[in-house]
Amino acid sequence: MKKLKGTLTLMMSLAFAFVLTACGSQTQNNNDATSNAASNKPAEEVSSVATAPAGDSIRVAFDLQGTTGHNFDYVWWNRGNIYQVLTFRGLFKANPALTEFEPDLAESYEMSEDGLEYTFKMKDGLKWSDGEPLTAEDVKFSLNTALKTSLINGIYVTSFSKIEGADEVKDGKADELTGVTVDGNTIKLKLTQPVGNLIGILSQFAILPEHSLKDQDPLKLNTAEFWKAPVTNGVFKVDEVKTDQSIKLSYNENYDGKEPQIKNMDVVMVSDFLTAAKGGQIDYFNTKVPPQIDEMNGQDGWSGYPVDTLFYYYLIMNIEGVDGNVNENHTFEDPKVREAFMYAIDRKSLAESLYPGLANVINSGVPESDEKNYNSENETYEFNPDKAKKLLEEAKFDFSKTYKFRYYMADQTSVDLYNAIAAQLGQIGVQVEVQAFSGDATSEISQIRDYDFVLKGLSAFGYEEWYGEYSTSNATFPNIIGNQGEAFADDYDKLLKESDVEKRSEILKSLQKTEQEQLLKLPLFTLKNVIFVNTKNINVGKDAQFGNPRYAYDLHFEDWTLNK
Repeated sequence: MKKLKGTLTLMMSLAFAFVLTACGSQTQNNNDATSNAASNKPAEEVSSVATAPAGDSIRVAFDLQGTTGHNFDYVWWNRGNIYQVLTFRGLFKANPALTEFEPDLAESYEMSEDGLEYTFKMKDGLKWSDGEPLTAEDVKFSLNTALKTSLINGIYVTSFSKIEGADEVKDGKADELTGVTVDGNTIKLKLTQPVGNLIGILSQFAILPEHSLKDQDPLKLNTAEFWKAPVTNGVFKVDEVKTDQSIKLSYNENYDGKEPQIKNMDVVMVSDFLTAAKGGQIDYFNTKVPPQIDEMNGQDGWSGYPVDTLFYYYLIMNIEGVDGNVNENHTFEDPKVREAFMYAIDRKSLAESLYPGLANVINSGVPESDEKNYNSENETYEFNPDKAKKLLEEAKFDFSKTYKFRYYMADQTSVDLYNAIAAQLGQIGVQVEVQAFSGDATSEISQIRDYDFVLKGLSAFGYEEWYGEYSTSNATFPNIIGNQGEAFADDYDKLLKESDVEKRSEILKSLQKTEQEQLLKLPLFTLKNVIFVNTKNINVGKDAQFGNPRYAYDLHFEDWTLNK
């Protein structure tokens, strides 16, 4: 058995650069993360802002535009909000870069040489915020329930589906996973195939209390009354939840870690972070919207911390056509058409003009900055409208048609991006109609499909999510691209299983080669996020490090102080 104790370093070389207010990928038991792309409304559309009292509390924001209700946000869908990170814990916790993991609720673990068996030893004496013991049985309960619930982040389903007995639990043929057993404070996990990033996934997966939820219908877990007064296991306990208004947290006396210097947190439910920050109602929030960043950079007493994330912007061509009329959209079946679009769009200029200092142009799911895993033989698709037009002519592209370009992210910078792309395509003779979706983005993109191409955002926990969209087992993406994702199947399966850094690198380079041959997604850029802290009220220390605000990581909150 391979033993690892203390700090657990799994250098997945950006494989855990994970985004979540709905923890990579937010999905309803699938890997589509459309809703991970935040829909930031312009300030003029914002309604009233709730108010949290200043004083001995840190005040943070909760976005009222969320999808799962306006009480305490459901942690198996969203995990990155600071108040969630500080109230719920997993077996492990990640560093800000999401590349190293140390025990949290777990004390230690062992992994078999073949990666199919894990043994986790829980810390002794753990308690829930209500004083009830927190045991290995809570972990078992959480894993079993995760595969039964109707709403859960896809990264969990993908990994936990490899536990023995998962199919039977998901199909309702069994109540419990045969591959999860408990003996005292020890949990044993048996897998049907290795999961290369299992420890990273477990750093994100919040353990929930069996004694509070054992009688709850798993299919309705996300809307349970529990979220109006949740029992927690982290630094803070929940004192009060006011629906659509606020959440009050205070120090959890049953927390076994280092006691924080800030003992209270007020969570303010708002429609717009910028308005709340400028109005002095919050002390901490994040954004990727350039006008908001520019405005906050000019606010006295606020400090910004840029964070690299795997937040992708990319175009999808609707190969399958409108729902009910599959295979009617032959225009984009020809890879030359998709390649032409890559050369027709001046991605570098768009990144520099619309997202200065925030956007990095990408040519595949692996950014060029990840030197170890980037395939140096990748085509870079330098702006070349003449080459683009020639490719379209070779493909016998119909220049007489007007093509539907749809979007769902409505902040002004994104709208400017859509219009700029349409204008550049117009310069090579492609007529484009730009219009927002009228309904739910996930349904519009993967089910209704009344568009020719769409700009999509994906906030990914790792490369597994980006390449997982191509998988024929993905619940939504094959509706758009048909069975063409089969070309990725072997390498994607290898990536899911592999934890060795060198082997993962070779697999990723092979996936990039296939990706460029297929061009089923047209990568534009990845976007940074900026964490803003009100340093008039909060001192996070000169060495503070922040990570992807969609995911849970060690904030070293115990070192933060209030400026009084």
